[in-house]
Amino acid sequence: MHARKILPFLSTLHGYSLGDLRADFTAAFTVTPMAIPQAMAYAMMAGVHPQYGIYACMLPVIVAALWGSSRFLAAGPTNAISMILFSTMATVSVGGVLLSGLPEEARMPYIFGLALLCGLLQVGMGLARLGDLANYISHSVMVAFATGMAFLIAGSQIKAALGLPGAQPAGFFPQIWLAMRQLDQTNCWSLLLALQTIFLILVFSRCISRRFPSTLAALAIATLTAMTLDAQSKGVTLVGAIPSIVPPLSLPPALSLGLFKDLFMPALAIALLGAVQSLAIGKQMAAIKGDSFSGSQELIAQGLGNITAGLTSGIPGCGSFTRSAPMVTLGAHTRMGSVFSGLLALPMLFVLAPMISRLPMPALAGVLLLIAAQSIDPRAIRLCLVATRVDRAVLLLTFAATLVLHLEQAVLVGVLLSLILYIYKTSHPRVLRLRPNDPLLRNAPPDMPPGVAVYVIEGTLFFGAIHELERQLEEVDREPARLVLLHLTRVFWLDASGAHALEQFVERCYARSLPVILVVGGRNVRDILRRTGILDHLSSGFVADSMDQGLQLASGLLQRITCRGDVCDLPPAGQPQATSGPSSNLR
Repeated sequence: MHARKILPFLSTLHGYSLGDLRADFTAAFTVTPMAIPQAMAYAMMAGVHPQYGIYACMLPVIVAALWGSSRFLAAGPTNAISMILFSTMATVSVGGVLLSGLPEEARMPYIFGLALLCGLLQVGMGLARLGDLANYISHSVMVAFATGMAFLIAGSQIKAALGLPGAQPAGFFPQIWLAMRQLDQTNCWSLLLALQTIFLILVFSRCISRRFPSTLAALAIATLTAMTLDAQSKGVTLVGAIPSIVPPLSLPPALSLGLFKDLFMPALAIALLGAVQSLAIGKQMAAIKGDSFSGSQELIAQGLGNITAGLTSGIPGCGSFTRSAPMVTLGAHTRMGSVFSGLLALPMLFVLAPMISRLPMPALAGVLLLIAAQSIDPRAIRLCLVATRVDRAVLLLTFAATLVLHLEQAVLVGVLLSLILYIYKTSHPRVLRLRPNDPLLRNAPPDMPPGVAVYVIEGTLFFGAIHELERQLEEVDREPARLVLLHLTRVFWLDASGAHALEQFVERCYARSLPVILVVGGRNVRDILRRTGILDHLSSGFVADSMDQGLQLASGLLQRITCRGDVCDLPPAGQPQATSGPSSNLR
C-alpha cells in the first residue's frame, strides 16, 4: 500500500489487460500527431526553436502521467506557459543582455533552469498538501487570463503571419503598433500560407472525423505548397533543421543568488498558473468518469514532469486540455494512454523531421492564431460581466493586467484578486432585516406588539457582520425598533472577534433601551457563545432555539416593557430589571 502511494502507477499496472493496452495505444496513436505540431507552435510562441517543444512531449509527459492522480490528464507545452517564457526572456537579463538577445546555445540553459525551479516549486506545493488552493482562484480571473492570453498569442504571431521584417518587440501593444506601421511591407506569400493553414484546419475539423489530425494535415499541405512555390526564395521563413535524436540531457547554468532572484518570480508564476490549469483540467477529467482526484498528488506529478523537462532539453508545461480531452473521447482506459503518447513522440519525430525542417513559419503562426481565437469563450465572458459588479471588475482588471504587465506579474495580480475576492465574500456575511410578510415570521403570535426588528445573519459572524447590523439598525424606519431579535441559526462560523463584537452590540442596544433576543440553533455557535460569556449576560429568557420560540419571547417581553420618556424598564428572564438610557449595560 505504501509503495502504491509513492508509485501510483503500480495500481494501474496491476490487472492491466490486453483490452486496456489496445484502447490506450489507439488513443495515443491518434493524439500524438495532433500534439506534436501544437508543441512546435507553443515553442515558437515562447521564442525558442520548435525542437524544444517536441522534446517536452516525450519524457516529461511520461513522468507526469505515471505519477499523476488523473488517469486522463495529459501534460505538455501550453500557450499560457509559453507566453510567460517569452515574457521572461524579454525582461530578464544576464550580464546586461536580455535572454532574448543571447544566442540559442547560451539562452536555453536558463529556460531549462526555469523548468527545474518551477518543478521544484510544484513538488513542494504538492508535498505541503496545497492541491486544494486552486479552488480559491475565481472563475472570473481564469476567464480573464485565458482571454488576455488569446490576445497576447494573436499579437505575438501577427509579425510571422504577415512576414514582417525586423525584431519582434515585447508586449501586446508594441506588437500591434509594429504591425500597423509595417503593414505596407506585408509578405503576401507568408499571409497566403497562414490563411491557407487556418482554412484547411477548419475544413478538416468540420468535414472529417474528430480523430483526423487536422492540424498535422494542414501543416503538411502548407509545407508542400511552400516547396512547390519555392516560398523561401520569396522571403518566407522556414522552421529549419530539427535533429532527429533522442532528447539530449541538459543542465541549468551555474546558480547564483542574483540569477535565483531573476528566475524565481517567473518560475513561481509558471508554477502557480500550471498548478491552476492542471488541477482544473484534472478535476474536470476525473468528474467525467467519476474518478477520485488528489490535487496534491497531481501537483507532485506536474512538478516531476517539469523537472524532467529541465533535464531533457524541454520547455516547461502543465496539464493540457487539448491533449487530455481527446484521450477521453477516443476511449483511453488508463494513464498509459498518455505514457504511450510520450513514447510515440520520438519515432514520429524521426519520421516527421524532414518535413518539419521545410515547414513555413507563417503556417505555424496560422495554427497559433486559430488557437488564440478558439481560446476566447464569449459565453464565459458574458457570464462574468453580468453576474456581479465584483466579478466584472475582477475580469476587467485581470484582463488589463495581462495585456499591460509582464505575464508573471499578471498571474500574481490574478491570484491576489482571487484571494481578495474570496476574503471579501467570506468577510461580508448577509445581514437582512425581515419584513412582516417574510415566511420566517409566518408563525408570529397574532397579538405581537409593533416594534420587533428581526435580523437574519447568514455566513460567518465576525465584527464586519456586526458593523453591517448596526448600520441597518441606525437607518431611519417608519416604525422605530423597540426590540431586536437576531436569528443566528444560519451562522456557520463564529470567532473571538465576532463574539466580542456581538457582546458589544448587545450592550449598546441595552444602553439605548433595546432588549436583544438571540435565536441560536447551532450547537457549535451556542457553545462558543456560552464559553465567551454572552449567554450569561443574556440569561435563558433572552435566548431561543428557533424563530417561533424567539417571537414568543419577544411578544411576551414587549408586553411587559413600560417606558417613561427616555427610560424603559427591561425585565430580564425571571426578575424585572430597570434599564435607563445610555448608562445601562449588560454588566
